[in-house]
Amino acid sequence: MFRPQKVQMAEDGWNTRDPERVALAYSEDSEWRNRAEFVKGRAAIREFLSRKWERELDYKLRKYLWAFRQVAVDNRIAVCFEYEYHDASGQWYRAYGNENWEFGPDGLMRKRIACINEAPIAEAERRISVDDEKVAYNSWLTEQGLSTNQAGSAGGFPLGGGNSKCY
Repeated sequence: MFRPQKVQMAEDGWNTRDPERVALAYSEDSEWRNRAEFVKGRAAIREFLSRKWERELDYKLRKYLWAFRQVAVDNRIAVCFEYEYHDASGQWYRAYGNENWEFGPDGLMRKRIACINEAPIAEAERRISVDDEKVAYNSWLTEQGLSTNQAGSAGGFPLGGGNSKCY
């Protein structure tokens, strides 16, 4: 499968916030590192995601293809991402990070290593979890010269992915 399609499929899947559906993209023995938590196996992934989305309310994610390994076995992809959510008290957060993915011969992800940082934001600062037609953009990517997309413009995101209407 074409790399940007994998990134878009992952973004779309995670935005369903359905642990059962998302877990199907991972091998039965998939290994994760998510922040300081280590998760192994599809059942543990479902449980992890259930806990995550119970506390990360109105979660909305964007993923961007960052790099891939171009060799005979094209099974590694690196993505950068950002997501927003609020907690039970109504405090909004934006998280940023990078993931390294490794796929098995069956196309399922067998390894996911995620590094994530987050910061509280004001509700007015949201740019991903918006319900109106305003189109936001990843300002960090633009500042780094990796995307020319600006709020309200029709430009694309770097290297594909990130094209669902969640902004």
